[in-house]
Amino acid sequence: MTGISRTGGQAVVQTLAAAGIRFAFTVPGESFLGVLDALHDAPLRTIATRHEGGAGFMAEAVGQLTGRPAVCLATRAVGAANLAIALHTARQDSTPLIAVVGQVPRAFRGREAFQEVDQVATFGRLCKAAVEVDDAERLAAETARMVSLARSGRPGPVLIAVPEDVLEAEVSGPLAVPAAEPDRPAPSPAQVDAVLAALAGARSPVIVAGAGVLRSAAEAALLAFAEAAEAPVVAAWRRPDVFPNGHRLYLGMSGLSGPRTVRERLVAADVVVAVGTRLSEIATFGYAVPAPGARLVHVDLEPGFSGDRPAPDVAVRADAGVFLAAAGARAVSRPMPEADRMARRAANDADRATFLAAIAIPAGEQPDPRGVHPAAVARALRALLPDGTILTTDAGNFAGWAARHVPLPRGGRFLGPTSGAMGYALPAAIGAAVAAPDRTVVALAGDGGFAMLMAELETAVRERLRLVALVHDNRMYGTIRVHQEEAHPGRVTATDLGPIDFAAVAEACGARASRVERDAEVAGAIEAALAADGVTVVHLRTDPRVLSVDRSRGA
Repeated sequence: MTGISRTGGQAVVQTLAAAGIRFAFTVPGESFLGVLDALHDAPLRTIATRHEGGAGFMAEAVGQLTGRPAVCLATRAVGAANLAIALHTARQDSTPLIAVVGQVPRAFRGREAFQEVDQVATFGRLCKAAVEVDDAERLAAETARMVSLARSGRPGPVLIAVPEDVLEAEVSGPLAVPAAEPDRPAPSPAQVDAVLAALAGARSPVIVAGAGVLRSAAEAALLAFAEAAEAPVVAAWRRPDVFPNGHRLYLGMSGLSGPRTVRERLVAADVVVAVGTRLSEIATFGYAVPAPGARLVHVDLEPGFSGDRPAPDVAVRADAGVFLAAAGARAVSRPMPEADRMARRAANDADRATFLAAIAIPAGEQPDPRGVHPAAVARALRALLPDGTILTTDAGNFAGWAARHVPLPRGGRFLGPTSGAMGYALPAAIGAAVAAPDRTVVALAGDGGFAMLMAELETAVRERLRLVALVHDNRMYGTIRVHQEEAHPGRVTATDLGPIDFAAVAEACGARASRVERDAEVAGAIEAALAADGVTVVHLRTDPRVLSVDRSRGA
């Protein structure tokens, strides 16, 4: 104990609390004891996790779900290295996140001290910004600045490294400095008119909506704009929650595992209006959208693209919600001719019918079953998920069935890493359950990804959370197996896995669990899990011959 009541650690924590940050996730370490001590008396809910990667994913999920960052804390070097996967995920997903990591004492720097590393250089490229603060008097201001950076413009992760002696040092100045609220730039009337003119002159327009819509809580504004413009909506990769999936103008989610109709409709568009999305490689099917000759309207806090990608035809720097409200009101005040509206509606209804046919789940039992068919899981989820469900998902081929065949329930949210990070689903479900305890939370995982961070089941049980984890177990790294068999037929290497009794692991951590090996058992097991309190794991032994939603192999 230092005996000092106004410390650098308190400056960090009190500034975070003043910024409205409510949750902290950590594997504790001796290099940031000053922060841990300050958290003891702070209003933040602090949760100890089993791995720093889990802590980072939990914080990322809170930021993605609420739009306000959570904080993850780790010790210097080795602990911070374990945060790297979550930092990269947050950067790819434009999620606000605060990472606080300890550092060696100032007097020991440059001597290869225990766990010494240049953390700004090491982790800075994974973050939107990184800083090391070596003056306790600057900690409050620098923390406030980094919180503002995480939330402003294109949001993202920031990292604050602090030597352990700075965290214990006395502070004479303010312990809390207010963080500036993010700017919400508005489009000019001329820009709104330019977008509406592009839509009015289009033969086959489409709106692609991304996470910027969610961050602005602009789902209702997007719906009103789409209806006023009679323009169909495609959700960007892993953003199906931007638009009601049951609406007649919804044509699906772009990216991996979606039906061919999504790509075909995007490529056929002569005008693409992208709102709150970076139009990533996956979302555009390898940058095939917009197609050659099509016009692109890009509405974003940072419109335009890196690299040698063509510039948008119309670039609008604006908050998605502010733009959609203005554009929707303008479109209502200037309705298109009724004949044009009816013609466009007929085309949209035809596209919707084609999409619905493509996402229908084939009926009937599989011949010679050797485990659960993923279609049975998708069928049960379609029937059983309540409104408002938060779905989290890992990377893996198992996720293709839900991506294609399970419309998101009304008012639901979907959290999945566009980075393709494995191990995400369970920690993200924990973050979601912490931030939204009154909602149903369901994690979808494969055996490969789930095993990476399954120790966080104990975290969920200890924190008395309510969530369901569905583990699709085909005893292999299925996504890589597909690529391997396509690229190097008959030369399987390092993609087979041994069995794990996930139900036994869950029970050992204090959770409920069930084992399912037949299609007929799936719906009952999921229904029981959804009705249960606490943490429930459903171990689905899936047929290893079903490699993906588009590919199966023989015996």
